[in-house]
Amino acid sequence: MEQLNITSGPSSTLIAHRAIQRGIRIYSDEKQRLTLQRGRRRVWFDGAQSNINKVLAQRCVRYKDVTARLLRSHRVNAPQNVVFAADQVRAAWDWAAYELPVVVKPPNGGKGDLVHVGVTDSDHFEQAFAAVAEASGEVLVERFVEGVEHRVLLIYGKVAAAQRRVPAHVIGNGRSSVRKLIRKKNRLRTKSNNAIYVDAQIPVDDVVVRELASAGMTLDSVPARGQRVWLRSNSNVSSGGEAHDATDDLTAEEIAMAEEVAKAVPGLRVAGLDMLLPRDGKGDAPHILEVNSSPLMTGHHYPWAGESRDVAAMLVEAMFPEDERDAAPVGG
Repeated sequence: MEQLNITSGPSSTLIAHRAIQRGIRIYSDEKQRLTLQRGRRRVWFDGAQSNINKVLAQRCVRYKDVTARLLRSHRVNAPQNVVFAADQVRAAWDWAAYELPVVVKPPNGGKGDLVHVGVTDSDHFEQAFAAVAEASGEVLVERFVEGVEHRVLLIYGKVAAAQRRVPAHVIGNGRSSVRKLIRKKNRLRTKSNNAIYVDAQIPVDDVVVRELASAGMTLDSVPARGQRVWLRSNSNVSSGGEAHDATDDLTAEEIAMAEEVAKAVPGLRVAGLDMLLPRDGKGDAPHILEVNSSPLMTGHHYPWAGESRDVAAMLVEAMFPEDERDAAPVGG
């Protein structure tokens, strides 16, 4: 990739490799993006971004409240939410008080540490609201929905792969404190052959302290052998979460709902869906939380547990099929 003067990353490398296997020309464009071309068909990738999705679709899913309304209009389950300005904390609480518990997060992106899940009281709400408002300028308040978080990849309207997202946690051994168990887990991630997890440590911060306190524990508590101790409510891999392959676990209803998203957002051809699915006694129906038009694919290739899914090959096949008459549309 360096020899071609392409700004590479794990996703670009996977896609380039699959393209070469299929005899598709790859080169660097004027912006050093990975470019695939066969005949007149040209597709570029810049990390997770590409020109596959229509511009309008990209703009729509950038705003979570707009996305939710589009989905609900197509009878896709999506939680009710409202966006508030940074100085509207009182109005926001007035709305949230009738929807408790709620989630407080940025309206258009943001890392996991800005997502506050399961907020139930005014003090916690104001703290979460202030933190998000300072970072984002606006705050989205959303009704909390029960379920287990999954990441589902759509490629041209079809489910290609799914992962169950597991929040940061440790398992007790009856001897070590939570603090020591976190250090051990972080060493395990560092030594892992899985590139996604090497630099993704579990941070010991106020979020962890608060999560432990909700379970009546501290960093110095010693969990019993086999006891699972949750450290965060969100499952971002970057803050210690794990992704387990769950492609074969999806029900027909869940697959149908996921694939309906592509119909709800015209021009959305490749997307990552954050879905809450009823599992382990949590939740009673699948819901779509967010839609990402620039999904990362590496997680499906390198899960923490479960089968690897070659989604890069699936995407290249969709873009450059053997019969050009079956080629999927690009951009627009």
